[in-house]
Amino acid sequence: MKAKVGRRQLNGILLLDKPAGISSNAALQAVKRLYQAERAGHTGSLDPLATGLLPICLGQATKLSGLLLDADKVYVARARLGERTATGDAEGEVVARSDAAALDRAGLEAVRAAFTGDILQTPPMYSALKREGRPLYELARAGLEVERAARAVRIHRLELTDFGGGEFGFEVACSKGTYVRTLAEDWAAAAGQCAHLVALRRTGLAPFDAGSMVTLERLQAAAAEGSADALLLPMAAALRGWPRVSVTAAQAQRLAHGQAVEGVQPAQPAAAAALAIFAEAGDLLGIGEFDAAGRLAPKRWLSQ
Repeated sequence: MKAKVGRRQLNGILLLDKPAGISSNAALQAVKRLYQAERAGHTGSLDPLATGLLPICLGQATKLSGLLLDADKVYVARARLGERTATGDAEGEVVARSDAAALDRAGLEAVRAAFTGDILQTPPMYSALKREGRPLYELARAGLEVERAARAVRIHRLELTDFGGGEFGFEVACSKGTYVRTLAEDWAAAAGQCAHLVALRRTGLAPFDAGSMVTLERLQAAAAEGSADALLLPMAAALRGWPRVSVTAAQAQRLAHGQAVEGVQPAQPAAAAALAIFAEAGDLLGIGEFDAAGRLAPKRWLSQ
């Protein structure tokens, strides 16, 4: 019989540089296997075509995944003019064409402002959104198209980085739920053109950026050397910039049992609803909030 591989209890966050050609779940499973981790989760899928920043949460850090799902993101992308595809990217069949030579950089820049700030997007059929329990992409692959309600997203920044050769590059900082494929299509359509994505790379997911990303190849080499744990960020890195409080061991024990504690003061004025709770030694313990009586109450406990 094949021996069962032991699983480790370890906590931390790996900023994976996901390669093109594999799903986010396949990347997650590869990381989990290399770390022999008991628990792992990612913080929002990247399409197989896409590369870049995919935070992988291990152990107790998986309890922070939901916070990172809601984070703002930054992408660099490239779109090809003259063809619209069924999927919005290079993997789909061409469903419409236009004369790319009829558009210049000034024409695309002229409509850029319409896609900044709060905008409405209609989710693509090739997406993981569900209709009556079925992902839309399953319906699309069956040749079906259903009505989708437009959703509000926020484009914090949209810059045209280059134009030429029938393609354009851009960088976008956006809220959760933004489909960059749809953004490229809609932006080109406003200028009278068809377009689809040919490259997409995520370079930011608040509070992380691309500077600390680790490739799968580097992780595999580190795992073989026994040094992979050194590539993990502490859980507290996900809460960088949050207001914080420090508690005693006795207070931490009460909080761990779901009980509110008195006499805790934040390190700085806490206008935010949630705070990061640290032990006196500096370890992250969890997330909490002050209740109406001014007591610190736990919302999500991370310490084991």
